[in-house]
Amino acid sequence: MVLNTPGAHELIDNLVSYAMLPAGSRSIAIGCTGGRHRACGLVQITGQRIRELGRENTIEHMHAHLPRVLKTAAS
Repeated sequence: MVLNTPGAHELIDNLVSYAMLPAGSRSIAIGCTGGRHRACGLVQITGQRIRELGRENTIEHMHAHLPRVLKTAAS
């Protein structure tokens, strides 16, 4: 499901490229405004790809424990 989100593959490719730069960021944060926790999936996939390229990383999910935000019709 996460990889079927429009732009997901491009985002992961860009984040992996950025992380692999010699002076690349040492922290990358991904948020999810829709409340469906797609960010957790993106982080896991991105972290795995970075590890496959030989760079160790640590993943920390800050808000995965929060409930999914459900959209309601306007009253």
